[in-house]
Amino acid sequence: MGTLRASTRRSRLAGGNNMMRALLDDVRDIRMQALARERAMGETIDALSPAWKRSAANLEHYRALRATDHVALQGNLVRNGLSSLSRREAHVMPTLDAVERALSAMCGVAAEPARATMTIDDGAQLLARHATELLETPMPHMTRIVVTIPPWAAGDVAFMGSLVDAGMDVARINASHGDAQQWLASIKSLRTAAAARGRRIPVCVDLAGPKVRTGVCADGPIPLVAGDVLTLHANDNTSVLATKLANARVAVRPREVIEHLKPGDRVMFDDGNIRARCTAVDRAKSGGSGDVTGEVTVEVEAVRAGAWPLKDRKGVNVPDTDMPIAALTDDDLVTLDFVAEHVDIVAMSFVRSASDIADLHRALAARTKRTIGVVAKVETPQACRALPEILLELMKSPPCGVMLARGDLGVEIGFEHLPEAQDEILALCEAAHVPVIWATQVLESMTEHGFPTRGEVTDAADAARADAIMLGIGPFMVETVLFIEDLLARTQIRRARSRALLRAWSPLGTD
Repeated sequence: MGTLRASTRRSRLAGGNNMMRALLDDVRDIRMQALARERAMGETIDALSPAWKRSAANLEHYRALRATDHVALQGNLVRNGLSSLSRREAHVMPTLDAVERALSAMCGVAAEPARATMTIDDGAQLLARHATELLETPMPHMTRIVVTIPPWAAGDVAFMGSLVDAGMDVARINASHGDAQQWLASIKSLRTAAAARGRRIPVCVDLAGPKVRTGVCADGPIPLVAGDVLTLHANDNTSVLATKLANARVAVRPREVIEHLKPGDRVMFDDGNIRARCTAVDRAKSGGSGDVTGEVTVEVEAVRAGAWPLKDRKGVNVPDTDMPIAALTDDDLVTLDFVAEHVDIVAMSFVRSASDIADLHRALAARTKRTIGVVAKVETPQACRALPEILLELMKSPPCGVMLARGDLGVEIGFEHLPEAQDEILALCEAAHVPVIWATQVLESMTEHGFPTRGEVTDAADAARADAIMLGIGPFMVETVLFIEDLLARTQIRRARSRALLRAWSPLGTD
């Protein structure tokens, strides 16, 4: 009996050793893949400033880590008392080195030489430094509060002071509203109020970008229900009601939308309240001027509340359609003249590729030698897919950041996929040591009505994972800043950034 027990123990030990050796081989393979990816991207990394080379290398290590599914490996590592490799976005290679050393010791073999060029602590420190370079020093918690300045507050020093006192860290101006004179009045009053309190509040301007909108309804709002058929056109800027002989006609600008929609493409109106799909395209149709722009037929598939009116100048999202529209519009270039003289940070709307960021860098360099931070707003499926390349382009001219613009992004990829997508964006940006601004409808009910919903409070607490959280406009803005200030301070005592399972990276969380 004793001999049998000893044999069983030896078998189990041998099995355990075999498993540990397999884990060691897996970790070493991942590390070699990460190093190979860094070497493959060597030319791109070498072109960056020394301050960002380690961040770019870590980004490539993380991309290698996420190239395949490691969920089973994570479970086996945890069962043996080792790091699961999650929550390691900011310092991939130091973590792989540490796990390799531990596994080597457990297997009774010599550890391979460490491959990391930074420590585990360096990753978090680099991210914190880059966030401070873009958004200034946080007071008092790590997640800054970005407040959108309402047009009516231009010149109101007392109101600006109340926002600063409540906890505002960064001021945002939406260039889709107001004009240069109004923006300058807001900036002057803000800086006066901040200086009186010994603070410096950076100013960020959001470029309007190539927003796709409907035209003006000639006969008032167009009531829509599921099953209705619309004809989209770009002949003029007029939308008209349906008749017994014709579908309702909806003007959409810019004309590239009409020119590039194809059957099967989704078309969303008014922040997704009206959801339609292209059923037919007629490229031969011409407008009254003789320009051949074509017409598109779409069928409404769903509307909010069973019936919803399409009003003047509502936003249109076409997530399945690639349009050759420059991310920098003529109006944006005029806004950049103002930015170059008065602003600390500029946020680019509807970024789709790294070339969009390169265009913005060139436009800024042509206007000023001042250092102006650049923030890429991720609000399209194209930007999600191209995010690694966008991050590398941002690193070429720091300071830089990413805005998680959940409004249009949710409409474009579907609200059901938004939680997954925002987690992947946060993870990839942390790996690149690029700060993230969490935006859109944060505590909206409180800003507008003075009371938050339970869901909004949970969402705002979740935003503590980001480097900044952005609030909108409403009559209860000061109260909302005070509320989020307290919420963030208490939340960050209990948790920092966290991640879950290392499945193969999917930019939209849909694969």
